[in-house]
Amino acid sequence: MRELTVELSNNSYDIFINNNIIDNAGSYIKNIYKNKEVYILTDVRVKELYLDRLIKGLEGFNVHSVVIEGYEKAKSIKVYEEVCNELISLGIKRNHLLIALGGGVIGDLCGFISATLYRGIPFVQIPTSLLAQMDSSIGGKVGINLEIGKNLLGAFNQPKLVLVDPLVLNTLPKKEFASGMGELIKHAFIGNPQILDMLDGTINEDIVCESLKVKKRVVENDEFDMGERMILNFGHTFGHAIEKKAGYGFYTHGEAVALGMLMAIRLGIKLGITKPYIYDKLKEVLVKYDMANDDLDLKEYMYLLKYDKKNIAGTLHFILLEDMGKPIIYKVKDTEVEELCK
Repeated sequence: MRELTVELSNNSYDIFINNNIIDNAGSYIKNIYKNKEVYILTDVRVKELYLDRLIKGLEGFNVHSVVIEGYEKAKSIKVYEEVCNELISLGIKRNHLLIALGGGVIGDLCGFISATLYRGIPFVQIPTSLLAQMDSSIGGKVGINLEIGKNLLGAFNQPKLVLVDPLVLNTLPKKEFASGMGELIKHAFIGNPQILDMLDGTINEDIVCESLKVKKRVVENDEFDMGERMILNFGHTFGHAIEKKAGYGFYTHGEAVALGMLMAIRLGIKLGITKPYIYDKLKEVLVKYDMANDDLDLKEYMYLLKYDKKNIAGTLHFILLEDMGKPIIYKVKDTEVEELCK
């Protein structure tokens, strides 16, 4: 087992990484929650695979569950309202506990419900996708989408506990596994290049732990995403534009981030900031793991970027690399973006 603690001023919490931890989740939850009522939010596919196991692992609790279709379309105002109404009809109160059992969509939606229903309900993350285990289950950024863009309605809401079971990744579809690899590779390039040397085609406790250490360190230094934490957006500024243009669901999030990292590196090379070998290094890794690695046209995505949530007061914050493990924040006025990419 591996254990990490995210040390924040008011919301510190533990991350436990262990094979089959889902089967005794209750023993961990009892340490942070003293009531009996527990409400699980999950999706149809995860329900079939892991809901019964989790319920058995919550022996001694009164367990209720809400099951949705999942996928990116679930991060909507409509589904948010439907789930809140169902939770209320099941009897949830402000001092009860929510559990997110699923991938990043479930974690984001559950975390947003936790932040807003009754002005705040505690929640626990049990991520079942590589993307969620690598990234979205920690850090407290939760939210839902609007038609104009992703994650535009959101909050900072830290979980009370995160339980990571690497073995559940064995049931991931190949496409979803590749999606999580995007975030894992991102952590290697911005924070710990040695992660690349650990990869052998499988994911184990050590790889999850080393990847999460990168995000943990950044979140502890900048909980509310106003400075250093922006480096976690490497590949995301372009990635979100790629997702929007292609239509949400055409690319997985990790695939879009992978393409976005390539675009960011090309921009950095054009500006004389990024060492050219990094582009070849990323290409090599993406090909090795059958990740999307097309060279998309920078200019084609510029007009979408002004709607990105990282556009602060008319300024885009590109995350570029000076070298492996050395990200920088490069600010550009949105009026200068198209000129920059000519």
